[in-house]
Amino acid sequence: MAINLINNELALICPDPVIGINRDGIITLFNPAAEHLLGYSREEVVGQMQVAKLYSSRESAREIKRLMYQTNNCIQGQIIGHKTQLQSKSGTLIPIQLSASLVEKQGREVGSIGFFRDLTERLALERSLKLLSVTDSLTGLYNQRHFHTVLNQEIARSRRYNHPLSLICIDLDNFKSVNDTLGHVEGDLALRYVGEAISAILRNSDYGFRYGGDEFMVLLPETPRQKADSLTLRLIDYFGRHMPSNLVEVTQNGNPVALSIGIAEYKDDEPAGVFIKRTDLAMYQAKKKTGSLAVLAE
Repeated sequence: MAINLINNELALICPDPVIGINRDGIITLFNPAAEHLLGYSREEVVGQMQVAKLYSSRESAREIKRLMYQTNNCIQGQIIGHKTQLQSKSGTLIPIQLSASLVEKQGREVGSIGFFRDLTERLALERSLKLLSVTDSLTGLYNQRHFHTVLNQEIARSRRYNHPLSLICIDLDNFKSVNDTLGHVEGDLALRYVGEAISAILRNSDYGFRYGGDEFMVLLPETPRQKADSLTLRLIDYFGRHMPSNLVEVTQNGNPVALSIGIAEYKDDEPAGVFIKRTDLAMYQAKKKTGSLAVLAE
């Protein structure tokens, strides 16, 4: 058996899960790290369980066996750094990286040994870093770079399926007066309140972005402009109810802090830049008037 061909003591102290099997796929070695990761005791699996049961699917188990024996492998009889998933006793899927090798005795294959590395924390860190790279740190919304990526993706989807797509451009009126009168700390607070208001009205399919300075964008897939208009009413209402009075009232020109909003629906084969420009122009039309207001683009 494969278990007789390795140093048991090394397997026991190895910090990563180690699993050995015989030629029939029956588990013959299951170290403490494997017990901890998968929730099975050694007694439950050694000599009792097929290793295929530990993988997330039969296809995954077959793929590993195929890789082990394929002739075009860099070293036949070995797998190095293969990423797949295991399934714990509780049913949790665990991302892992597998390195494995066939074990022979007197020139005859008797089983294999696998070393598993849990990738859960690494993948979580990668997701966090990716999110940080596309997120505006002040408001928690997506940033401008991510806006252009998502916009191009949603335009392509709108064209492919002939589904509506709307864009909302939001500008915080009299923001400079808040900075000049109360300082940049309060100015940042005002921007956070806009971000909070946007987040409050977003549906699961929507995207909110801080486009730059005091300008924001909201992208609404599967949404005609009339529906987008109703969402802006909710945005204005939320902003009005939650913005602190000292930020609303303190302006040098006597006009209140407010939201100027432009709304546009995507037109067939319209370049992304034109779509943004139409939305921006509608926002500037709203900006010519006093108070929070939304204008629909032509």
